[in-house]
Amino acid sequence: MTQHSKEVTSLGNIYRRPVSEIMSRDVVSLSAGDTIHEALALMGENRVSALPVVNRHNQCVGILSTSDLVDMTRDVDDDIYHLDMVDPTTKRFLLDRLAHSMGTESVQSFMSEAVTKATPDTTIGKALREMLQNRIHHLPIINEDDSLMGIVSTMDILAEFADAAPR
Repeated sequence: MTQHSKEVTSLGNIYRRPVSEIMSRDVVSLSAGDTIHEALALMGENRVSALPVVNRHNQCVGILSTSDLVDMTRDVDDDIYHLDMVDPTTKRFLLDRLAHSMGTESVQSFMSEAVTKATPDTTIGKALREMLQNRIHHLPIINEDDSLMGIVSTMDILAEFADAAPR
């Protein structure tokens, strides 16, 4: 077998491996009642761009990503535009109030509820296809009780391909 054939075989094997081999198991999650401020703090502390939202049974009921937060800020663009018409002191006061009120909003108001999920035995290839088809970067991994077990990101999958690539 040539070196090229070995590399192709190695890459092909990645597609057939289960996501349980690459998923992050220590998942930081949110509850629907947490605030956006708490979510941002957790994202920053853990250097992640998405957090699964779980109910009291640890079942994944949503996901909050930086994309959801960007969408949230679009809603206030008009308000910010009109701030140019007030004096600087009032403008600062109103911006502070806006930032505070946005931070106290609940995660449930902005999370994506339609969550694509996978099981631990889902192949990396199938997970990758699901992520591409749904245009998502994070895939919660659940067990038969729908409880959150882990999460796979596009970076986790990319790392597998990078490890298999010729040096």
